[in-house]
Amino acid sequence: MKLHPLAFSASCLVLLLGAAGSYAQSSSGPAGAPGGLRPDRGELEGAGSAQVAFVNYEGPAARIDSAAEIVGIGAALGRELRSSGRSAGGDRYRVVRAVDPSAKGGLDADIIVLGKDAEVDHIRNLRRIVAGYLSSAWGYSDKDAATLAVFVTVYNAVHRGDMKYFGSKYKEVVLKELTAEDAGLALNYSEWPGKSRIVVPLSAGAAPGSLGAVDTGAVSEKKVVESLKAQPDKGVPDRQALVDVKEREASQKQAEADKKQAEAAAAERKLAEDKAKVEKDRAELEAAKASAGKPAAAPSTAPSAEPAAAPAGAPGAAPPTTGGGQAAGAAAPELAEKETAVAAEESSVKAQETQVAAKKAEAAQAQAQAQAKKDEAAADRKGIASDQKQAIAEQVAAKGVGEAAGVFLVKVGDDPSHLARIVFVDAESGAGIRASRITTIHTRSLSELPDAFFAAAGLEGKPGGVKFVKLDKASLENVAESAAEAFGESAVLVKGDAIYAVVSDGGKQYLARLSASDLSEKARSKEAVAPFGLIAWAAGGVAVQPASGSGFLVLKPDSLEKAKDLVP
Repeated sequence: MKLHPLAFSASCLVLLLGAAGSYAQSSSGPAGAPGGLRPDRGELEGAGSAQVAFVNYEGPAARIDSAAEIVGIGAALGRELRSSGRSAGGDRYRVVRAVDPSAKGGLDADIIVLGKDAEVDHIRNLRRIVAGYLSSAWGYSDKDAATLAVFVTVYNAVHRGDMKYFGSKYKEVVLKELTAEDAGLALNYSEWPGKSRIVVPLSAGAAPGSLGAVDTGAVSEKKVVESLKAQPDKGVPDRQALVDVKEREASQKQAEADKKQAEAAAAERKLAEDKAKVEKDRAELEAAKASAGKPAAAPSTAPSAEPAAAPAGAPGAAPPTTGGGQAAGAAAPELAEKETAVAAEESSVKAQETQVAAKKAEAAQAQAQAQAKKDEAAADRKGIASDQKQAIAEQVAAKGVGEAAGVFLVKVGDDPSHLARIVFVDAESGAGIRASRITTIHTRSLSELPDAFFAAAGLEGKPGGVKFVKLDKASLENVAESAAEAFGESAVLVKGDAIYAVVSDGGKQYLARLSASDLSEKARSKEAVAPFGLIAWAAGGVAVQPASGSGFLVLKPDSLEKAKDLVP
C-alpha cells in the first residue's frame, strides 16, 4: 500500500510524506535498556475502568538481555527476601516487605521498588521481573506468575499516585514506603526509574506454594477487567489464563475443605467418646460417694454362743468399734483423688467442645470459600465466552473492510524531537488495525520500500543509540537493523536494492550504502558529508554536499568513491 503525502504536526495523526515522510511517537524518551503472609489477589482488583496503555521504549538497544536473564532479576529478589524476611535488592531493583502483625485492619504488602538506576523500559520486561519475583518468593509456577504479573501491573497503573486509595486499603507500615510521586506504576517508562513502586497486597493465611496466596477474585474485579476488555482482543488470553488458575485454586480449596471437614468429624467422634467416658466416671464417683456416706449396720439381738464380752476396762476387754465411720475415713482420700481426676476430664471435654466447634466453623468456611471460587470461575468462563464470541464476530466483520480501506499513518509525539510510530488505520471507521512497536522513528529519514518502511530510530546518548531499521508492512515489526550508528535526521535515497543514508562515526557523518534486504553496510564514503544535506541521483552517481568546501560531490553508486565535483 502506497503512502499519501500530507503535512503533519505534533500530537496528531498524519499521513506519510511521499518516500521521505514523517512518523510519530507517544513516548517522551527512554529511561534505559531493557510464612504466613501471601500476596492478596483480592486487593489487586478495584482498579480504574479506563484502558491502561503503557508507553514503552521501542528502538535499538545497547544490549539485548534474554527473557531468562530478566526473569532472573525478580527471582533473585525473591530468594533474597525469603532469606532476609524484610528487604532485598540494591540501587536498581529492590523489594520491601511492609508487614505489621500488630496493626488491626488494612493490608500488608510487598513493594517492588524501581530504583533510579533501573534499566527496564518495556512493560513486557517489567512483567517478567514481577513474575520472577512472585515465582521465587511465593512459589507460583512460571505460567501463573506471568498471569498475575499482568494484573499486578494494571492494578498499580490505575492507582498510580492515589494516596487516598492506598491510605484506605493499607496499613501504616505500607504507607510509610509510599508517596504521591512514586506510589504505583507510571504509564510512561521514563517515569519508572526512581519514580515507581509496585505494590503487591499481602494477606495472612497461606505459605508459599498455595494458589490461594493471591486472591484471584479481587485481581479480576470489574474495573481491572474492564481495562483489559478495552483491548482489541478484549483481554481474553490473560483472562482465560487467570480463570485456569481460579479453577485449579477451587480444586485446591475443595481439597483443603475436605481435609478440614474430615478433621472436624474425627475430633467430634473423639469428643463423643470422651464425653461418654467422663459421664461414666462421674456416675461411678457419685455412687462411691453415696456408698461411703452410709451408717454402719445395727448389732444383732440373736443369742450368741460366744461368751459375753468383758466389761469395759476389765482385763482382756477389746477396744470399742466405730462402725462405718472408720470405713468412711479410710475412703475419703481415695474419693478426693477420683474427684480431682473426673473434674480434670470434664474440663478437658469442655475445651474439646470449643475446639470442635472451631474446627467445624473453619471447615464450613473453607467449604464456602471453595464453592465461591468454583462459582466465580464458572461466571468468568461464561463472561469470557461471550466476549470472545463478540470479539471474533467483530474481527471477522472488520477484517476485510479494514484491510481494504487501510491506510498507513504516523502519530507524532510532543517530545522535543517529535519522534514517531507507524500506524495502520481503517480509513472508513477510524479503527486502528495495527501499529509499530518502535516509537522512536525520526521522521525525516522515513522512506518506503516495496514491502517495508525504512527509517532511523532511537535516541542519541541512550543505550543502543540511533540505528536504521526496517519495518515489515504486513506486521509493522522490525525485521532488520543496521550495525552502524545512524544520523537521525538523515535524508534517504532508495535506488533499486540499495539505500543511501548518512551514518555517524567519531563525531563526523558519512554517506553509506546499505542493502535493502538486511541493512548490512556495503560501502561508505571516504569524505565526510554535511549531515542535513539532501541526497540525490545525478550524473550516474549519488550527489551529496561535503562537510567542508562549496559545491557538491558525485560519488560512484557502488563504492561511494569520489567520481567528480559539482560546483554551481
